[in-house]
Amino acid sequence: MSRLSDNPATMTSTALQITHLDLQQRLDACLNPLGDMAAMGLDAAPVPDRPAAILVPLLRSAGHWHVLMTKRADHLAHHAGQISFPGGKVEPDDDGPVSAALREAFEEVRLMPQSVSIAGRLDAVRSPAGFIVQPIVGIVGGDDGLDGLVADPAEVDLIFTLPLSHVINPSNFRLVPRETDGRRNDYWVVDHDDHLIWGLSARVLNDLHRRIGEAV
Repeated sequence: MSRLSDNPATMTSTALQITHLDLQQRLDACLNPLGDMAAMGLDAAPVPDRPAAILVPLLRSAGHWHVLMTKRADHLAHHAGQISFPGGKVEPDDDGPVSAALREAFEEVRLMPQSVSIAGRLDAVRSPAGFIVQPIVGIVGGDDGLDGLVADPAEVDLIFTLPLSHVINPSNFRLVPRETDGRRNDYWVVDHDDHLIWGLSARVLNDLHRRIGEAV
């Protein structure tokens, strides 16, 4: 299996070489398994009926691996205008977080559920709005994962991708110190030339960065 290096001099060429199977095998070694969804921590939510899920889609585009992200519409009630992942509240009709993440990805950017191979999950995170958010990592099939994607203007202002080589590079991550009501409330930022990626989305990306870096 090809290794995803954290050396900026070799990241681009290495990211070009790995196949869908290579990436699947690497993620199998470093992601949380889907089997024990009780470990999500949903029972720790301040409001028991506020579980949510996001899809962290990994796709190939122009010969390289990328992470699909969105800019949320400015009129939304929660996290308006922020950089995010497709996702939302787990609805009663959803068959758990995976179903919710795939449904939301289809609704927001028309990512077909059947094109996504679920690789595993990252650690659940609490949003400022009180949701317990479960990140689900999926690999989008094909050589151009952006083909056919369309942003729903009711929810998404912009679709863009973050190169996986950018996520692998530790120099792109920084922890910003902050104090709220006398308590430490530091937050992650992912440096980017065009977008402000911080908070929950940056924390999810840092989790992905850490796991891929450890799975040698």
